[in-house]
Amino acid sequence: MMADNSGVLAQQAHALQLMIALDRVRDSIDDDQNPGEMLTALVALLAEHFSADVCALLLLAETSDDVEWIAVKGVTEPVAIRQCRAAIAFETPTPLPVSPWVYTLGHQLKQHGLPLGGLILGRSSHPFSDEEIALLEIAEKQLDSAIMQAHTIWKLQQRNRELEAIFEIDRLRDGATSESELINGFATILVEHFEVGLAMIIVHNDAEAEPLLRGLIDRYNLPTAALQAIRASTAAIEIPQTLTLPPELEIQDMCLLAAPLIVAERRLGAVVLGRQHPFSIGDHRLLYAVNSQIDSAILHRRTQQQLQRRTKELETIYTIDRIRDQETDFDVMLQRILATLCQAVSGELGFIMLYGQHETVLETRAVTAEGLLTSAEYQATIQQIARQALDTAEPVYTNALGGAVRSVIAVPLILKDRKIGVFGAVNSTNARGFSNEDRQILAAITSQVDTAVFERIEQRRMRTVLSRSVGPKVLEHLLGRADASVLAGERFVVSALYADLRGSTRWAERVPADELVSTLNAFFAAMTEIIFGFDGMLDKFVGDQVIGLFGAPLHDDDHALKAAHAALQMQHAHQVLQEQLGRERRELPPMGIGISSGEVIVGEFGAPTRTNFTAIGRQMNLGARLCNGAAPSQILISEAT
Repeated sequence: MMADNSGVLAQQAHALQLMIALDRVRDSIDDDQNPGEMLTALVALLAEHFSADVCALLLLAETSDDVEWIAVKGVTEPVAIRQCRAAIAFETPTPLPVSPWVYTLGHQLKQHGLPLGGLILGRSSHPFSDEEIALLEIAEKQLDSAIMQAHTIWKLQQRNRELEAIFEIDRLRDGATSESELINGFATILVEHFEVGLAMIIVHNDAEAEPLLRGLIDRYNLPTAALQAIRASTAAIEIPQTLTLPPELEIQDMCLLAAPLIVAERRLGAVVLGRQHPFSIGDHRLLYAVNSQIDSAILHRRTQQQLQRRTKELETIYTIDRIRDQETDFDVMLQRILATLCQAVSGELGFIMLYGQHETVLETRAVTAEGLLTSAEYQATIQQIARQALDTAEPVYTNALGGAVRSVIAVPLILKDRKIGVFGAVNSTNARGFSNEDRQILAAITSQVDTAVFERIEQRRMRTVLSRSVGPKVLEHLLGRADASVLAGERFVVSALYADLRGSTRWAERVPADELVSTLNAFFAAMTEIIFGFDGMLDKFVGDQVIGLFGAPLHDDDHALKAAHAALQMQHAHQVLQEQLGRERRELPPMGIGISSGEVIVGEFGAPTRTNFTAIGRQMNLGARLCNGAAPSQILISEAT
């Protein structure tokens, strides 16, 4: 009896000793220490106390079957994980049926009555006694308490770890001035918080089909092929996960953890981390939390950039529109527009080239650096890029040129399928050359530029063509419309006035040539002034004949009345001029006038080298016949008139 009591007391003392030791290990861990150290200490204590060759303790994640912690003594992690998973099935210490050791006990760890993980003890020297099995069952409750404490500490540490990283990301997002600065800052934060030697941030650009490696810290100096393979392996990942690469890349000793950057089902890219020891479940969770901040920060930055770019576009468009409305000198307008464009896209040199009169030769019409443009190398490159932009009708840009011209961008100016010219900039002030943002801004604002240039070119052409055909009032009205359809050809209902001198052939034969010229010029000037005075259009002079149109190029319901008034005044002016010339002993033959009314086509007719703004139609022929039939000082009008 005494011996039995002595054995019980010894067993109780042994159990008490183990409880005290477990308690001491639990209390030795501070809140700011790694809970893994406590689990490792517990494993070492149990192995020593039970004279075990191996001991392992595994904790599972709360929401999945993933390994959250593994602590081992005398065994590798893969073997320990396999054995501990088998031990989870046993609610009491039970020998495992399959094990690398002769004798192995497995036991389930619990938290709030639910499986938390598994514990194993193994040795080959001798079996575990009933007393040891009972002692392990007693210790399990104390062990569960210690593990719960470690787990709580770990979760707090994990949360603090996440909050610290999120705080740094948030601070970086508020302070970064560009997407590049933001992404490079993210790479630095990842290296610090995950203690890795490789951090890759792969981001999709809107203008690129393939994702680009935008942020990289590589302390292992991996070959380009390896980096490309890593980038390609992230294309389809949906959650944080480890990556496995082909063995020929020779980076098998590196552990890779990757996670996608996704916002509202929109894939922005991925993050990849690399180091030479495995990533824990905590690392997976941290990367998930960090990525949710990184992707939203990138999207936020892009939204800001889009708003800034749009604001810049609108401000530039408004400035160009104001220049177009205020500046009357075409060349000054081009120079001011070019200066505005160069503010939007910073470059060493900006230029605007336009087609000449016959649209075969490109002429430089505005430039920001005259001295550079005289360089043969600049001239050759600019001409080549400008011609390419016009031939393809697409913007051309490159940042990979050698020599004095390092980068260049050229945007064709095209309106209504008509190629007007090209805007370009050379040598971006950005060390990386002209950016996608530069291209987007130019694409948006050059549509306003080509409109402004086209309108001014058309106005100049209209002024050239119409200035001798219509009076100043009508001309300015037409130019104010900025509508070249009049030149292109349009149907009008008009009254055509023909005024012709009678007997002018014999008259021309008997007067000196200089007198003939001066007399006709005085006659033409007087008749033209009257036609313009009644809002008419001077069609042409044919010999000594004057042809005027009323009702074109501006529609006028009173065209017939104005033509009749003009004819009467022309006859009166002709009589006055005859009297004036008579006093100078000079002669002016009498004049007959014919007027017809009806529909004609008015437009610019002729070859590229010479055109006339005139009218074609049956009514023009009728007016000529009426004029031929009119007696001196007589006015004949058609029935329609």
